[in-house]
Amino acid sequence: MKATEIEFKYRADSIKLSDFVKFCEGRDPGPTKVVEAAGFDHFYSNTKDADAFCRHRIGPDFNQLTFKRKTTGANNYVRTEHNVDLKHNMSKDKIEALCGEFGFKYNVSIFKTCFVYFYDWCVLSYYVCYDKDLRELGRFMEIEANEDHDWKTEQEAWDAVVVMERLCKPLGLTTQARVKKSLFELYRQTT
Repeated sequence: MKATEIEFKYRADSIKLSDFVKFCEGRDPGPTKVVEAAGFDHFYSNTKDADAFCRHRIGPDFNQLTFKRKTTGANNYVRTEHNVDLKHNMSKDKIEALCGEFGFKYNVSIFKTCFVYFYDWCVLSYYVCYDKDLRELGRFMEIEANEDHDWKTEQEAWDAVVVMERLCKPLGLTTQARVKKSLFELYRQTT
């Protein structure tokens, strides 16, 4: 389970950040950690594997390379995910060259402002995406099975995310409102 990501994503253009924060802070038990972060996500695509991509996330206090692959082409709810934390001084150019060695080419960059609430068994996120010129592209909310939780099975993690989805109904989240595409799929450049 450590290399498996289970999450649901929703458009949050009609959800106020203040309502999201109030909801998260009102959970009992409360969050174990709260993170506010902002930075660029640089995405790399592979023409030979449409279900996989790499993301290089850079911010003031983080630098991370992530490999993601869908487990089914129909959605992004369950994916293989490998996160590699990098030294702060690792440059975008070096990561771009490394990704190129494995067949991944730079595709697109977005800037994100994120508000993340960690709980024992799930993570709730609200974020705003911008293009490279900081024009707003969209707002999203995610419910993710906490990768640090000791899940016995993938189904157990899935069920926990579904429970939180039901609890989030006052925010407007429903099964029908799930976004099936990743941010990379939503904003990638096509040639």
